[in-house]
Amino acid sequence: MILNIELENQKFLELNFENEIYITGENRQKIWQVFRSLYYYFNKNPKLTTNVYGENKIEITCDDEAVSIKNTLPFFIHNRESIYQQMLYKKDTLLFDFLNSFENDLEIDRSIEQLNDELLKIEILLQQHLDNYSNNLQSEFLNFSYADLLKAKLFMGYKENGLDYPLEFMDTELLLDEFLNFLKFRLENTGLPVWLILYNLDSFISSKDIESLLIEVKKLVREYDLKLIYLGNDLNNVPLDASEMDNVVISTNEFHQLLPIDELIKSIQLYYPNDLQLSKDEIAHSLKRIFSLIGSTEKVFISNQDLVLLKVMNEILGYETSYDLRTQSLTDAEAKFLED
Repeated sequence: MILNIELENQKFLELNFENEIYITGENRQKIWQVFRSLYYYFNKNPKLTTNVYGENKIEITCDDEAVSIKNTLPFFIHNRESIYQQMLYKKDTLLFDFLNSFENDLEIDRSIEQLNDELLKIEILLQQHLDNYSNNLQSEFLNFSYADLLKAKLFMGYKENGLDYPLEFMDTELLLDEFLNFLKFRLENTGLPVWLILYNLDSFISSKDIESLLIEVKKLVREYDLKLIYLGNDLNNVPLDASEMDNVVISTNEFHQLLPIDELIKSIQLYYPNDLQLSKDEIAHSLKRIFSLIGSTEKVFISNQDLVLLKVMNEILGYETSYDLRTQSLTDAEAKFLED
């Protein structure tokens, strides 16, 4: 499938996109442009977008057909607040749909009926008191539904060390399991495709938890109609193997989507200074470490092996590599120290 995302007025990013895409690199401004286009495509605001994208508004297409805003469920996770908001009873949140799904639950219906019966008793008692002071006024409590109860009386919080806290106080990373569980519920109970757009996760989630989160998200991608778009400064904590390298897009002066691993290795071999002895997995791990450096004009300080691969990738894509080999050299004493 070919995904086209308008970045500015009639300037498009074209991607081969099946279920997952990972956009990373040293040019953070271009990565932001991708997020901006996706966000305002699904969250229309003509006052903000017309000057940037033109009168046709933002265009995003899959195989030349506009992505349906009405029939696509997007979730944007880009700061702590965006996770926290999904745990609130508000329209279009994951918790909203989860709790609403119990509206026809028989046990809940019976409990609501009992509450309304108790409300009627209070109404009668109140009227008796009112009759002592008025011959004309009539009091009435309106029956309420499960939806009324959720809207008026629901408070979401959490318990820690025996104390009750508002949800706002909860550590973001402790909400990730709930987010995944509610996302899975939504996927199981909707006929619509879901797009999950993750942006700049390392600014509010730890490296370890980013990896754990993505492992679980990738399982959902395989099992359900879920599309994943990951936008980040690097892919160091992203669980990617060699077979997924063609899902990676490098953001530098231009966007560059990588070739499938076998074709990519052939290209690398053409530029490599000697016979390439690295396995596919070793190449993939090395690439993950250097993605954020490709196309950078700043001097890099990385291992010699990664430096060679970085220069090869830069030559393939038409960029220079800035480095100082003197910083890579060790004295005999330093080398021996590391060996001990």
